[in-house]
Amino acid sequence: MNTHKGLLKLPVACLFFPASAFFFILAFYCTTFASLARRLTVLPHGASQLQWVSLGLALSVLSVAWAAGFEKYRRNYAMDHGFEALFLSPMPNLSAYWLLIQYVLIGVAEVFCIVGLLEFLYQEAPDAMRSVGSAYAAVAGGLGCFFATILNNIINGITGNEIEGKQPWLSQNINSGRFDYFYWLLTVLGIINFFVFLFFAKRYMRNVLRRFRKDRLF
Repeated sequence: MNTHKGLLKLPVACLFFPASAFFFILAFYCTTFASLARRLTVLPHGASQLQWVSLGLALSVLSVAWAAGFEKYRRNYAMDHGFEALFLSPMPNLSAYWLLIQYVLIGVAEVFCIVGLLEFLYQEAPDAMRSVGSAYAAVAGGLGCFFATILNNIINGITGNEIEGKQPWLSQNINSGRFDYFYWLLTVLGIINFFVFLFFAKRYMRNVLRRFRKDRLF
C-alpha cells in the first residue's frame, strides 16, 4: 500500500494511531464533549456510564466492520494487480491512509468504553472495593488479549491445512489469507457481545430503579 501523502509518510506499523486517537479524543471528551452532553441531557455525566460503554462497544463493532470491508477491497486489488505473492511490496495506487479510519474509530471506542467502565466501577463499588474495581478493568483487558490469542490459534487450526496446502485465514501472506473473513467473524462476535451487554445493562438499571423507589418509600 502507498504510505505517502505528499511529503507526509505514514509509518508502516501505524500502531501509534489508536493511542494517539485515544489521547486526543479523551482530551476532547474531558474538555468539551462531557460538558456539552451534560447541558443537553441535564445528567451529571451527560449520560449513564453504561450508555457510554454501549456507545463504545457499538463504535468498536463499526471499526471492525470497516476493517473487514476495506480488507476485502485491498485483497481484491492485490489479486487483480498481481500482488498475491508480493505481500510485502507496496501497492502504489492504494493509499494506506484508509486504515486511519478504523484506527480512529477504535480509539474513540476505547475512550467511551474505558471512561464509562471506570466511572461505573468507581461509582457503584463500595468504598473499600473501588481500587479493586479499577483493577478489574485492567484485568478484563488482559483477559481479552489472552482469549484473542486462543481465538487466533483456533481459527488458524480450523481454516488451514498444511497437507493440502490450504492457507489459514491468518496466513503470514495477507494476500493469500482471508483476514476479511476473520474481521467479519469479529464483527459478528462484537454484535453478539453488544446485545448481551444491553440485556444485562437494562436488567441492572431496572434493579437500580427498583431499589431507589423502595428506599424512597422508607
